[in-house]
Amino acid sequence: MQASVRSHPRLRAPRGTSVARLPVRAVQRAFDLLARLGTAPQGTTLSDLARDSRLPVSTVARLLATLEQSGFVRRNAEGRYGPGTKMMQVGLASLRSFDVYELAEPYLRRLSEKSGETANLAVRADASNGIYLRQVVSPRSIHHASWLGLMLPLRKTAAGAALLGEVGEDGYVARRGTFDPDVTAIAAPVYGPCDQIIASFSITGPSFRIAASDIPAFGALVAKEAQIASSELGQPPRNR
Repeated sequence: MQASVRSHPRLRAPRGTSVARLPVRAVQRAFDLLARLGTAPQGTTLSDLARDSRLPVSTVARLLATLEQSGFVRRNAEGRYGPGTKMMQVGLASLRSFDVYELAEPYLRRLSEKSGETANLAVRADASNGIYLRQVVSPRSIHHASWLGLMLPLRKTAAGAALLGEVGEDGYVARRGTFDPDVTAIAAPVYGPCDQIIASFSITGPSFRIAASDIPAFGALVAKEAQIASSELGQPPRNR
């Protein structure tokens, strides 16, 4: 006898809608929490996550418990939540898929050594934001906190302006006190083989140490390294 299998009415998709297209609410919420953890370098609390995500505390607590058990979230001794080892593994695997990530290290190191400041690599994350993928921190004792993994608004930062191609005739853009009120940033775009902007290099440091008279020299330095990197990535010579 062949059994008849019926779909549960609560699991049926609306007419004309593929089951594969139905959102899995718990998965979406878990991804949203992971994304919020990625923007909080010092970690965050259960109540903050619940408020920012507009979810009940009980719902966030259950999701965090599952994510913590699977290694995607960790909780420190103070009860603050941050990315776990599994999330770091996924992030590192993603980073290695970017050609510019592997290529950038010697360029950033030269920028940091020659300027004495922090050097950064950023790429676009979406239509409105970028993300800092790689960084060589200034060798000086006073420098700003690490921005590695932080999202940056494209419209308000030097690195963002470079990603949008909003640079001057000298190939760089400078901003003071945008992403951080006490930091000056000088950035230049990095181009790919189809002459599209794929990343930006930037030099960042305390504004009290980077005088207005230093900006042209730093700008020329970062623009030159970005141009050489663009060549290595295959930017057409006629457009450089």
